[in-house]
Amino acid sequence: MSNNNEFNKICNDCERFEECKSLSKFKVSSCPNVPTQEEPVLFTPAFGSIYNVAGGNPTTNPNVDFDTVGPSSGTTPSTVDDSITVNSQGVYTVTFTIQLRASSAGTSSNIIFQLTINGTPLPTKQIEFQTFVAGASNEVDVISRTDQIALNQGDVIRVAIVSSTGAITYDNAELVVTKVA
Repeated sequence: MSNNNEFNKICNDCERFEECKSLSKFKVSSCPNVPTQEEPVLFTPAFGSIYNVAGGNPTTNPNVDFDTVGPSSGTTPSTVDDSITVNSQGVYTVTFTIQLRASSAGTSSNIIFQLTINGTPLPTKQIEFQTFVAGASNEVDVISRTDQIALNQGDVIRVAIVSSTGAITYDNAELVVTKVA
């Protein structure tokens, strides 16, 4: 935009500021009282999720079986191989939640889940559940774990079933991966 004196300025309201009026027409390039724009954040969000609605038996698959793909961007969730692949390097929050049902009266049940990256187990990223079902009742519990993990482009995240004893089944499982940095 140009004013009557043929010099450029950025702010349409500059004429109202006394500081602008006192400056030479060749020195005014923008209004001094207008806030400056911050540098843009160079971060592209990425997220993905897979769910298990139907339920599963821990003895039939070495990984938690997911049957539903949730929202995603910048990741590739797959119910074919029960995984989420990240498409860019960064720090990700990985959350795993699952509902467990123990149903054999008078026995103890135990199950251990472990996150894996590219098929490599992460022993420090596991959840263990153990219970003893008394009487004729069933027990239903929800367990969850959240970790922040530095991942590389192409890394594949899964939840492995490390071991299972007793009469345990699961449903409402959820794996959510969100890029945070």
